[in-house]
Amino acid sequence: MVWAILQYFCSVFTKEDVDSVPVGTNNTAPTVGINDIEITEDMVKKKLSALRQDKAGGADNLLPRLLMQIQNEISHPLWILFQKSLQEGAVPEDWKRANVTPIFKKGSRGLPENYRPVSLTSQCSKLFEAIVRDSLTEYLESNCTITDSQHGFRTGRSCMSNLLSFLDRVSEGVDAGKVIDVIYLDFAKALDKVPHQILLHKNLRDIVLVENCYSG
Repeated sequence: MVWAILQYFCSVFTKEDVDSVPVGTNNTAPTVGINDIEITEDMVKKKLSALRQDKAGGADNLLPRLLMQIQNEISHPLWILFQKSLQEGAVPEDWKRANVTPIFKKGSRGLPENYRPVSLTSQCSKLFEAIVRDSLTEYLESNCTITDSQHGFRTGRSCMSNLLSFLDRVSEGVDAGKVIDVIYLDFAKALDKVPHQILLHKNLRDIVLVENCYSG
């Protein structure tokens, strides 16, 4: 069964066409790059102390519980490593590896398509990603570059806030006697086929992510 699941995961993987990646040309606002991100040792300590001990480790076998226990000793070395990664645009090879495990979704457990792959990556890599994400999100929020209709991956917002906003607009339209049409879309295997190179090129209005900064 495990082999069947692995074969299925390989079959839905899409190799990207990087020869015809569109490039945005309408970016006229100030830009920010990876090198503009500032990381402090206090930021690293805060992320280490907030780790969930029940989470799994990655290919490097460094468990969150261990990292939390040695956070005072490891925060400074990690800070140096994170700084080095930003300066050189590269990360350790272990951070690019992952243990892929199948997670059952629904239906028959005997069908490979009823499982979804989850990549368990290095906890140190996740710490680094979280700090970079927080810095970029703070920049976008402070410069009002994220549309108010964006609820996903934003602090203080969720699926619930999105549904409440949607309900409010629909109720307002019904009260005004308008006809409301709602279309729901579900893209099959959407997350399995996200074109990462196109995302790296995507024009985010006033933020520039360096192409292939962390390649591999």
